[in-house]
Amino acid sequence: MTIQTCHGLWTGVNSFTLRSKLNSDYKRVDTLARRLSETSGVELEPLLEISEPVEVIEEGPLYAVINKPGSVKCHYSEWTGKTNEIPMLQRVRDTLQRRVNLIHRLDRGASGCLLVALSSEGKEDCDQLRTATKLLSDALQSSNAIKTYVAITRGEGILRGEDLREKSYFVVDRPIKDENGIENSATTMFNFVGGVNRASDGVRASIVIAKPSTGRWHQIRRHLNGLSHPILGDSSHGNSRTNREWRDRGLPNERFCLHLARIQVPATELTDQIDVMCPLPKDMSMIINKYLPDVLSETRSLLESEGIIIEQDKINGNV
Repeated sequence: MTIQTCHGLWTGVNSFTLRSKLNSDYKRVDTLARRLSETSGVELEPLLEISEPVEVIEEGPLYAVINKPGSVKCHYSEWTGKTNEIPMLQRVRDTLQRRVNLIHRLDRGASGCLLVALSSEGKEDCDQLRTATKLLSDALQSSNAIKTYVAITRGEGILRGEDLREKSYFVVDRPIKDENGIENSATTMFNFVGGVNRASDGVRASIVIAKPSTGRWHQIRRHLNGLSHPILGDSSHGNSRTNREWRDRGLPNERFCLHLARIQVPATELTDQIDVMCPLPKDMSMIINKYLPDVLSETRSLLESEGIIIEQDKINGNV
């Protein structure tokens, strides 16, 4: 028996399945699941904790922009492995009750704007969904599209004696090998907006804006590691000792500090121009507020001008 509740997925031995959208009926469904457990004598074991429903930032007739949490995969793949975790693709389908196609992906440990194509509301028009997917994919890959990420990295912004913070925006153009070992061109524009190297508590970290013009595998993560400023929490392209230090400071497991804060996509034949911003999540806001407050104070205007939002209650530490 599998039951979806506000506490996650519960499993037993019967063949009965109870599904519920993540909505205001949470408590009733959760209570029902627990009563079924008590009356049937079957001990229900939580497989996955779902802390909050899917947040739809913006929805059009044929698209939606979703706020993807960190530590949640976008879809099943051979790289993510087989787990009981519900991927974002399925969560969006369940929430919107429509067919959904991903237009791009975010790594499991990243968070932020996730653009999806939708079937027409109340219809199962696969041809239109395929067309909308193709148009949005092409638009996102065009030179007029902009994806603005914010990262928190190890290091104060100094590379071999050069202060990257004084360069404003600069381009890293370094090829990257894909999952199959094939090398592809990869270009990212970076702005090291501020950083600290504080002896009192051992904090060495920077806030970095990244705008990739290509979408290669782990591109931003690998380019930043090439600049000796790996993203905090990145177990694949970072430093394990540094990551342990930041886990001790409160960074969640399976989470690294990369967030797609703003996505700008030109209009297509079927969709209007898209310009959506997604505020920083609580975990990254906590790190910036607690460990980089001076950097935040000095760079807040620049961050906000780029669409990087840190909500007032999070700035005040109410996270």
